[in-house]
Amino acid sequence: MAKARKDERGRALRKGEVQRASDKRYMYTYTDPLGRRKFIYANDLATLREKEKQLMKDQLDGLDVYVAGKATVNDTFDRYMSTKCKLRETTRSNYIYIYDRFVRDTFGKKKIAEVKYSDVLQFYLHLLNVDDLSLGTLDSVHTLLHPTFQLAVRDEVIRKNPSDGVMKEVSKESDKARGMRHALTMEQQRSFMDYIAITIGGRYLLCCLAPEVESARY
Repeated sequence: MAKARKDERGRALRKGEVQRASDKRYMYTYTDPLGRRKFIYANDLATLREKEKQLMKDQLDGLDVYVAGKATVNDTFDRYMSTKCKLRETTRSNYIYIYDRFVRDTFGKKKIAEVKYSDVLQFYLHLLNVDDLSLGTLDSVHTLLHPTFQLAVRDEVIRKNPSDGVMKEVSKESDKARGMRHALTMEQQRSFMDYIAITIGGRYLLCCLAPEVESARY
């Protein structure tokens, strides 16, 4: 059993609490809904715990707002991100960047219980036609919004996911096209693998990456 941490006066500290050796101030560490580490500081333990209590109240109030259907899309996205514990930090940062860049200050402020299919459709078309997003970037936005709404469906905050089928409709209404992807020909594959072998000295890597192409060369 782990030994409980204590402050300099011998008082047991709770999980997340520490007394800093440098200045003797107390600090409480917690994780916000976006998975970021945050800190609360106080000069004495009593004050720190009052701040912890207020933090807990704020979190519970946020839960009440969510369950009552009064939360915004932003609130629900933050809740969704808090459930993604196994994301790589680079992936998490990329998700948050995309959401903050294209959603948070506009569509994200809508009450999630009031969002309709047509709202999502109009928002996506606006991103395409006014903000000049590519369909690929819009796909990235949708990849975040769709599971955000789906979380609210599963929590019974809303009955249907308003983003269902929107991308299909957008593709029909938009005159933009996704970039076509073409498979390399066998000759192109051979040239590519030869380049790797020459520049990296990667005969071993060559075999690992494409054994079927390697065998075709002989």
